[in-house]
Amino acid sequence: MAGHLYFPESFDRNSAYPAIVCVHPSGGVKEQTVGLYAKELAQAGFVTLAFDASYQGESSGEPRQLENPYLRVGDISAAIDYLITLDYVDNDRIGAFGVCAGGGYAINATMADRRIKALGTVSAVNYGDMYRFGWDGTEEPGQCLPFLDLAAQAMVDEANGGATQYLPTTPASAQAAPNADLAEAYEYYRTPRGEHSNAPSRFTTRSLAQLVTFDAFNNAEIFLTQPLLAIAGSDAGTRWMSEAIAERAAGNNNYSYIVEGGTHVGMYDRPRLVFAAMGRLAPFFNEHL
Repeated sequence: MAGHLYFPESFDRNSAYPAIVCVHPSGGVKEQTVGLYAKELAQAGFVTLAFDASYQGESSGEPRQLENPYLRVGDISAAIDYLITLDYVDNDRIGAFGVCAGGGYAINATMADRRIKALGTVSAVNYGDMYRFGWDGTEEPGQCLPFLDLAAQAMVDEANGGATQYLPTTPASAQAAPNADLAEAYEYYRTPRGEHSNAPSRFTTRSLAQLVTFDAFNNAEIFLTQPLLAIAGSDAGTRWMSEAIAERAAGNNNYSYIVEGGTHVGMYDRPRLVFAAMGRLAPFFNEHL
């Protein structure tokens, strides 16, 4: 796994700092939105680590662009394993932060890994719920079943020597997008606004078998006891997932914050929206780490 470490402006290697693991969206890499937030959080006084998921970006693993949610969650604990080896990281003050699917993965990891003491998300997506209930949460869950058949056929073909099969993570054009959020995702990932050579906007078809059946929020009512701040844009179709996890989490310090005028992808990089998110994230992590 490859990652970038960011340090506070007046970093002193002989001091012990709170640290935050930063988790990128599906189809993203550390140089994009999660790297932006990692830099901002470092300026707020934290050591931050933005990393590429296994099989993606500069990290190793075959097949490329595998998006297995269970491995993505495990990557977060592996990143913490690394942080606790650093003398300048306070092992009792480690947090997690994620954007989009990275937020969902960070939520799931926080339930299992008690080394995470506080959790923040922006535009969090529970990938399984997205497939089961749709981008805006209004679809019937049965509509996702054909995706499992598609994954099964890909696995059969590949086991018999066929090439690795892929599906796009973003539309091929803004016009082809089914909603405004995904049209903006095309703009972010496939134009100079946010595109990166290590983020080819595709994932393995076989990954659908895990993604469709995964539930990032499973048993949050029991296990998600750490402080939580879930931030979403008021105009994001996925806003319902951030509000749902803040309501479901078991802890006593659960907050959702809605940024007026924010869209799902606008929260990735638009200066006004990032500034608004950081206005809540920095005080939250300072209080709980």
